[in-house]
Amino acid sequence: MYLPRSIISHLYLHLLRTHHPLSPPVLLLVALEPDALCACRILTALLKRDYIPHKIQPIAGYGDLTRTGEELVRPMRTTDGGSGGVVVCLGVGGLVDLEAMLGLETDENGEGGTGDVEVWVLDARRPWNLANVFGAPPGDDAQNGEPARGQFGVDQGRISQSYKPGRGGIIVFDDGDIEEELGAERNAYCALAEMPEVDEDDDETDGSDSESEDGEKEPPVSGQAPKKRKSWADSDDESEEEHEDGPPRQRRRSNSVSSTPYTILAISLTLP
Repeated sequence: MYLPRSIISHLYLHLLRTHHPLSPPVLLLVALEPDALCACRILTALLKRDYIPHKIQPIAGYGDLTRTGEELVRPMRTTDGGSGGVVVCLGVGGLVDLEAMLGLETDENGEGGTGDVEVWVLDARRPWNLANVFGAPPGDDAQNGEPARGQFGVDQGRISQSYKPGRGGIIVFDDGDIEEELGAERNAYCALAEMPEVDEDDDETDGSDSESEDGEKEPPVSGQAPKKRKSWADSDDESEEEHEDGPPRQRRRSNSVSSTPYTILAISLTLP
């Protein structure tokens, strides 16, 4: 999901209303770069002014990011016994799938997930990872025993004013690039996400011809036996066989006709 620039204060105002000194601290993952360090200084001054507890964790690379996800972020999930919370990534995480990097993905049994852990991404690096920008965690409404796809207040990854924070997920803070330059990528990503999943085993079963117990292919449903197409080589072989098995070619007609006058002349000479 991404937060448009027009409502950039929506998430922080909700954090200000819901947090108190006894709330779990906001975890700041800060890259060791000048821009990220300056942003960290500004954000920590704002959090101190509003009496919001926070904790700073430096990130030196993707190895540190993965280790921090296993040791600090995953225990925050409500599915792992935590109480949820907010994780802010400053200068890190924009290029990779953060759900997989921080261990917030859903397993094969449908368990795990974000677990009410909300990750804010403020990164100047490009290009954006589309799973972070346009992906959305499952909603709370159940349909046929399965969670609904998407959340209320999120339209194709775009957060609106009616969105209620605190349900978890990856949220990218848009500085204007996403709204202005990634319209085609947004439509393509959402179209692919809405396509039904196709099982490879079903394709192989439907596309393959049915076989009998002896391993021979059964005729189609119409009852007609399959016909083998003749190739050019087969037609040449058949023509050669016809020439070999059939009668010899007739001699040229000119030879038989030319011999007739000589026969008549010989007969006339023998007569008295």
